[in-house]
Amino acid sequence: MIDALSLLISHGVILLAAWRLLPRADLDRDPEPGSPESAGPRQDA
Repeated sequence: MIDALSLLISHGVILLAAWRLLPRADLDRDPEPGSPESAGPRQDA
């Protein structure tokens, strides 16, 4: 039987993370084409 407290804690942490991430302004914008963030992963060989 699954403990209700463990379900409450785990789902509460997920909801808290979503609540803190959703209002971020940078999640709704793409980086500018010339910026380092838009370059993608580096290919150092």
